[in-house]
Amino acid sequence: MPKNSVTCHRYARTDIIPDCARYLSSGRHRMPIPKPRRTKGSHLYRYSRPRLEWLRTIILEHELYLPSLRELNDPADGLPKLAVQSEDQMSSFLYDRLVERNPSLSPDAKKEKAKIIRFNVRMHGPGALHPNLVKAMDTQLQDFRILSLTKRFDKMNLWALYADQHRGYCLEFANDGPLFEHAKEVSYVDPAQMEILITDPAIASGDFLFCKSLDWANEEEVRLVLPRGKGSKVRFDPRWLTRLILGKDMSEANGRSIREWAEQRTPHLTVVSAYFDPISRSIKLRD
Repeated sequence: MPKNSVTCHRYARTDIIPDCARYLSSGRHRMPIPKPRRTKGSHLYRYSRPRLEWLRTIILEHELYLPSLRELNDPADGLPKLAVQSEDQMSSFLYDRLVERNPSLSPDAKKEKAKIIRFNVRMHGPGALHPNLVKAMDTQLQDFRILSLTKRFDKMNLWALYADQHRGYCLEFANDGPLFEHAKEVSYVDPAQMEILITDPAIASGDFLFCKSLDWANEEEVRLVLPRGKGSKVRFDPRWLTRLILGKDMSEANGRSIREWAEQRTPHLTVVSAYFDPISRSIKLRD
C-alpha cells in the first residue's frame, strides 16, 4: 500500500448527535433504514467525463478525488428526510444537546433551561422549529465525501449520463485491499422509508448515507464514504486499478493521451475500448 494512503471508515459517523441512550418512538410505524452491505463482485467501476487532468492524476499519481454531497447530481443524496418531532421529543432533544454543550451547568440552571425550552417549543410548535434542525444537519453533512462506483462496465445509461454520452471513460478497480473492503452497496428505498427522527440510531451510524431513492435503482451503485475532516482525496495501490475502458465515442486525441500515460505507469495499465455490438445490442470491449 502506498505511503500516506488513506482509507475510508467502515461506517461514517455523522457526529451530529451523541449515541442515543434510548430510541424515542415517533408514534407512527416506520421501517428501519437498511444496513449497508459489503459488495461481493470481483470488480468495481467508475464512469467519468473526459476530464484528462483528473485522469492523469489517477493514472500516474494513484490518487482519487471524492466529491462532497453538494457536488453530487442528486440534491437529496445523503440527506435523510427528518420526521417532525412531538413537543416532548423536541424538548428532550434540545435539552440534551444543551447539557451536552454545557456540562458545568448547576442542577438549578438545568431546571431553568428545561423550563425555557419547554415553553418555547410549546409556544412556537415543533413544526416551526423543525426547519432549523434540518438546516443544521444538512450543513454538517455537506462536507462528507462520496466515491460512487457500480458493478458493471456495460450499462449504457451510465455511459450516457456520467461519461459524456460515451465520450468519457470507465475505471475498473479490483474489489480488494484496505480501501475497497469498505465499499458498500446502496439500498434503493421509497422516500417514505427515508423519513427518520433526528434521534434515530441510523443518524449516528451513518447508514442513511448508503440509501437513495428508487428513481436511481438502475445504477446498481456501490459507494465509499469519507467522513468530514478527512480531506477530499485518497491514495490507492496502483495494482487496484486493473483496467481503463475508453468510451466508444472518445476522441482519438484523448485516447492517444490516455494510452501514453498508461504506458508510463508502473505497473502497466491495460487500456481497452468499448464498442456497441449490433448483434447482442450491448456494450462490448476490444483492445
